[in-house]
Amino acid sequence: MVITKIEPQKKHKNRSSVFLDGSFAFGISDFDVLRFHLKEGKPLSEEELDTICNEVLVQDAKQYALKLLDRHSYTEKALRRKLFERGCDPDTIERVLSFLKEYRYIDDALYAKHYIESALKTGKSGARKIRYDLMEKGISREILDTLFAELNESENAQNESDAVLPLLEKKLKGDFSFPNLMKAKRYCLARGFSVEAIDSAVRKLQIENNDAFD
Repeated sequence: MVITKIEPQKKHKNRSSVFLDGSFAFGISDFDVLRFHLKEGKPLSEEELDTICNEVLVQDAKQYALKLLDRHSYTEKALRRKLFERGCDPDTIERVLSFLKEYRYIDDALYAKHYIESALKTGKSGARKIRYDLMEKGISREILDTLFAELNESENAQNESDAVLPLLEKKLKGDFSFPNLMKAKRYCLARGFSVEAIDSAVRKLQIENNDAFD
């Protein structure tokens, strides 16, 4: 193998991308470029490449990933993208992700569980929207099926009804006329709340509204 190009990375200062035989091979710090005497036109043996991978690339990627995780949680998909954007090669990415999963630094099931609980509690989105958002974040359908199945259906419905209540109250403003009611319902449906949860919340608001005028 021959180093055919070494170019600075645009998104990461003091790091360069190294190309072997015309193809991208790995990203590495400029300090290590000098330490390993890497330069264009230099042959690189398998042993030398293994040394760089084991002593530098994997360790550097681990430290970078742990630094990110120290700030907030990531899904496997999001962390994979971060490592790719840093210029990590596929083998390094897989080795780092395997390490992080083994020691549960990343856990998509736990991430999704906390996300669902928080989203239902804050009432920002309904179950359907929460599920869609988590799938976009890379959470597998199997994990989501398991988590939503574990939720008690009646408890989940009540949580959704409680969550959508302030949204309906804000939209209706005491006006339960058919056009205004349909408009408010469509708004809540678009945010992923179920018809059952919306209807339950509407009934509660109507009862409260009638009680206020008794």
